Formats: sequence, structure tokens, C-alpha cells
Amino acid sequence: MKAFVCIALVGCCCVALEAAQVTLKNGDRLTGTIVSLTDKKLTVHTDYAGDVVIDWAAVTQFTSDQPMVVTKTDKQVVSGTVNAQDSSVAVATSSGTQTIPQSDVAVIRSQADQAAYEKSLHPGFLQDWTGGGSFGFALARGNSDTTNVALGFNADRKTTTDEWNITMASLYTTSTASNVTTTTANTFGGTIRYDHNLTPRLFGFGMFSGLYDDLQDLNERLSPNGGLGFHVIASKTTTFDVLGGIGYTYENYSDGTINNYINATIGEILTHNFTATTSMTENLYFYPYLNDGGNYRGVGNFGLASKFYKALTWNLNFGDIYNSKPIPGKKDNDLVLTTGLGITFGAKSK
Repeated sequence: MKAFVCIALVGCCCVALEAAQVTLKNGDRLTGTIVSLTDKKLTVHTDYAGDVVIDWAAVTQFTSDQPMVVTKTDKQVVSGTVNAQDSSVAVATSSGTQTIPQSDVAVIRSQADQAAYEKSLHPGFLQDWTGGGSFGFALARGNSDTTNVALGFNADRKTTTDEWNITMASLYTTSTASNVTTTTANTFGGTIRYDHNLTPRLFGFGMFSGLYDDLQDLNERLSPNGGLGFHVIASKTTTFDVLGGIGYTYENYSDGTINNYINATIGEILTHNFTATTSMTENLYFYPYLNDGGNYRGVGNFGLASKFYKALTWNLNFGDIYNSKPIPGKKDNDLVLTTGLGITFGAKSK
């Protein structure tokens, strides 16, 4: 019996010794499992507090209890248990210990996290989509009968090398007075854009947009565009891109008017997460027609989304479509403001 107790105590001590140890500059110590070191943040999983995130600058020493994958700034990868102390990181590999200056360490991940990261580099096309749909409906009956239906959809798929973005929106509104029904809005349009990173900042893009607008007598507007863009801001909470290129615009109106334009493409796209549940998107595109001097069009959109219960969101969207040379009898500017409920999808959606 005594022998069994001694063996159990020795086993417990061994487990304690194998656990990862983290020592902070203020003298505090943490015991747990090293998860990762990214963006100068050390993540440690503890039994008593879950995942704890620590600034690496506040750490004086840590050791891992399991083999880790260390990626250097020159993209070389080293695997083994890690002992980081002062300004260096010692990795006990199968061929011996490698000592790496702290400044040369880009990322440290657990083997499970590294496997997930490598899988994310080459996901299947149907994987990693995030986005949502929105629905707005208003109905009035009495002296004046009105019906308003607004639909929206957006989907985004971003990897380390490229990004797909799809947006669609529709608005249909009728009003009946004195037994006369009038359609006051009937539009449907969307955009598909693909970006591919050429460098960490520079990207190439291709974009195709289409629009139907009954009140503008527009049967169809089709516009493929392409060019280059620049990631001005690319943080976890905020992204801001600017882009420029060239494209083609085809317009077909119900009065028989057909337009064919070669256009320049100038645009900016901004996203910002205010909190884990509230986000904002904004974009503005300007298309001056190169073969029709002084003629141009512009499209701007602004949206707010706030999650209030699981995947349910409240959405507010504002859109502006400007055409400097509409067909006779039509205005040059259309403003649309819609609000309603939505639903999100995708593991990354907040």
C-alpha cells in the first residue's frame, strides 16, 4: 500500500513538472499548457481560468510541456519543446537544441493549432464563408395601402492569400390610393468581387456588378471591372482598402436606349467592428466614363449590423446610386434607407 502511494505521489509530481511554466517579470507564475504566441501575445490554457493571454513583453521565461512549432521571421519552421528565457528561445528538436533570438521568432503554435493553420491556407471553396441575410417588411392598410419589402444578402470568404465577397439587395414598394396602385420602388442588384494578394499590402481585384431598376426604366446594367488595390489598414477590428482600375459598362433602358461605356474604376471599402456584436461596413465606387467626357456614375453603401440574440441581428442599410446622365424624365440620384432583422452564418461571424 505504501509503495502504491509513493508511486502515485511520484506520478503527480511528474505531471506537475511536465506542465508548462510561465514566469512574469513581476514574479507571478502560471502553470498550464502553452497554446500559441502570435502578435506578441502568449496564450496559456489553465485549468482554473481557461485561456489566459499575456503580453510577451511581460514574460521573463516560459517552458512548454509538449512539442511546439516555431516559425521564424524567415519562414523557417522548427519543432520541439520550447524554453524561452530573456531574449532567446531554445527549441529541443530531434537533432539537438536550437537557440533562436527572440527577435527572429514570428509565431509559436501548438501542433494542433499549426495543423489548423496549415489547413486554413488551402481551404475548400465551400469552406470559411461568413455573412448573413436581412429582411425588412412594412404593411399599412386604410386610407392608403402600402407594402414595403427589403431583402439583402452578403457573404465573404477570406484566406491568407485571397478574398471573395458577394452582396445582393432588393427593394420593392407599392402604394395604393383611390384604387390606383403605384410602384414606388422596384430594384434588384448585386456585386461579386475577388481579391488576390500580390504582396501583404498590394492586391489585384476583379469585380462584376449588375442592377435592375424599374423606376429608372433600367432593364439591366452590367459592369465587369478589374485593377489593383492597396490594404491601407488590416487589423483585427478595422480594414480599409483603396482600389483603382478599368472596366466596361453596358446599359439597356426600356425606351430603347443602349449605352456602352469604357470606365475608370475608383473605390474604397471600410469595415470596423465596434464590439464583438456590432459592426459597420461602408464602400464607395466612382466610375467616370472615358469615352463620354463628363458623364459618370457613383455607388455608395453604408451598413450597421448588431447581433442581439444568437445569430439574429438588427440591420440598418443606406444606399445611394448616382447617374450623371439619366434618360429624359428621370432623376439622377436614388437614395434608399432600409432597416430590418437579419441572420448571420459562419464560424467567424460575431
